[in-house]
Amino acid sequence: MARYTDREYRIGDFWLSRRGNSPAWCRTWFDTKTRQTCRTSLRTTDFEEAKQALTDWFVLNNTPKSKEPEDHPLAEVIARYWEHHGQNLLSAQRTRISLKYWLDFYGERTVADITDATLQERFHTWLKDRDMQSTTIRRVLSDGRAAINFAWKRGEIASAPYILTVEKDDRKAAPPKGRPLEIDEVATLFEGTKNPNLIMFMTLMIATAARPDAIRELTLRQCDVKNRLIALNPEGRAQTTKYRPTVRMPESIVPLIERYEPNAPEVHLVGGGDQAMKSLRTAWHTARRNANLDSQVNPYSLRHTMARWLRKSGVPAWEVSAQLGHKRQELSITEVYAPYDPSYLGEATRAIDAFFAKLRVKSVLVDALLK
Repeated sequence: MARYTDREYRIGDFWLSRRGNSPAWCRTWFDTKTRQTCRTSLRTTDFEEAKQALTDWFVLNNTPKSKEPEDHPLAEVIARYWEHHGQNLLSAQRTRISLKYWLDFYGERTVADITDATLQERFHTWLKDRDMQSTTIRRVLSDGRAAINFAWKRGEIASAPYILTVEKDDRKAAPPKGRPLEIDEVATLFEGTKNPNLIMFMTLMIATAARPDAIRELTLRQCDVKNRLIALNPEGRAQTTKYRPTVRMPESIVPLIERYEPNAPEVHLVGGGDQAMKSLRTAWHTARRNANLDSQVNPYSLRHTMARWLRKSGVPAWEVSAQLGHKRQELSITEVYAPYDPSYLGEATRAIDAFFAKLRVKSVLVDALLK
């Protein structure tokens, strides 16, 4: 990731070019001592590979001589952030897209230029003109803020500018993520895939009514079969506004969890590896297409399906909120019920088991999975 100029791609004092007799891209710079343009081959004819090679070389070899924000092009700060941190995030793909918006708008401007509030507001308008909702814009701003703060924390810049945000969308007006499903539709979704990771993901979504990220990151260590508990928030992870509760393990999935080797506590239930799967998007789209379901059906649909099922089953409001991880002051009674209390989320868990019982009748795959 780098600044854009009249040259095809540039970062710092280096840019991409090609010799007249070769299709290979070169790292190019102007030598002030010899007053000549110099080139070193990057050994690739692919433009995207050349851009990445130039960025990697620059990040690893360029040492900023000044910590003043006006001496640091934003593109260089973003490049170092991506190389040393951003590309290793679970949300790397989303982060890369966000940072590209910053590069496209700010171009060759420096970190100091971002202190201009008027310019930031123009950036907000520029993003809105691309039909972005405020939630998406806030995420783009957050990713750019993270890149700048990363440079400040590492001592590369002396100060970090304040990044203006935008107001949240009206929650009452904003549609929920993913429409709820009928049991027949859930069964059809299961029957529409042969992907074992997606099958496990959907099963655990139904069993917990959790958010998708919590299920992707769920390990065997977080599952206490003896006490029938699932700690959706792993030990050592700080709780966020998207609270991850400890919920009761439905009896329906106990045999499924017991099949895992107990001596491998760090294994992820979705994927079976020691790292969380980054995405199930392709498998989900395939299953949805095979099930002939509309585009409003996404992984959050399973969470909303279970929330609606719990309410329809007469589960008390505080239990529904506790199961979903809704931290609300007026429902602080949920904190009184310790997870080890036998009555903890009892009605919610019975309702979930009842859902599985109906689902097993509809789906041969689910019935075989839970035996």
